Amino acid sequence: MFGGRSKLDKGLDAFEKSEWKRSRKLLEEALQDEPRPAGFYHLGVMYWRGLGGAVDKNGAVECFERGAEFGHPGAQTAYGIALRSGVGVAKNNDLALTQFRSAAGAGDREAMVQIATISEPDDARRWLMRASELGYAPAMARLSDFLLKRDPVEALSWLYAAVTIGADDAARKRAAALAAEMTAKEIEEAQKIGREHAREIRYARTGCRRRCS
Repeated sequence: MFGGRSKLDKGLDAFEKSEWKRSRKLLEEALQDEPRPAGFYHLGVMYWRGLGGAVDKNGAVECFERGAEFGHPGAQTAYGIALRSGVGVAKNNDLALTQFRSAAGAGDREAMVQIATISEPDDARRWLMRASELGYAPAMARLSDFLLKRDPVEALSWLYAAVTIGADDAARKRAAALAAEMTAKEIEEAQKIGREHAREIRYARTGCRRRCS
């Protein structure tokens, strides 16, 4: 059964193992006969980052666009980022936003962050909160920055949540720096709220509807 696996599946497996050259070669060959969205997305990532070969931004964008046409959320987000930056493709903010919204609708957390960065404050907070509640550490960090002036305790709580959920080193360093400017009572409250955020995220992931503490 193992021997019957497709070249594309083997290429995706190699990607997960960080076997970049092997993955790149397998996906390039496989996609000629088996145009699957996951293949286009992962090959695009390798082209974009120069994994397993030379950097090829134009080739990456072509892959992301193909994957996006199939409705792959990661490809849509990556294509949107390229469109927004104008790297590898003509800059088009309207089309980028369309890609981000489609990906976000499918649950892509980075797409939600991208939308937040180009939204008015209320909408930005809503998108960052949504991505944070899905356990995305980069969104938690941005949400913390957003909340810092209004509510430092809540801002710190999201950094603690990021550390609890994903052991995020960047969040840990930022939390330590922010905590150094706060009182012991504020830190204690932020830790309490952060633990609650982390619990709610874990419950959402496992489908648990009731607190089990």
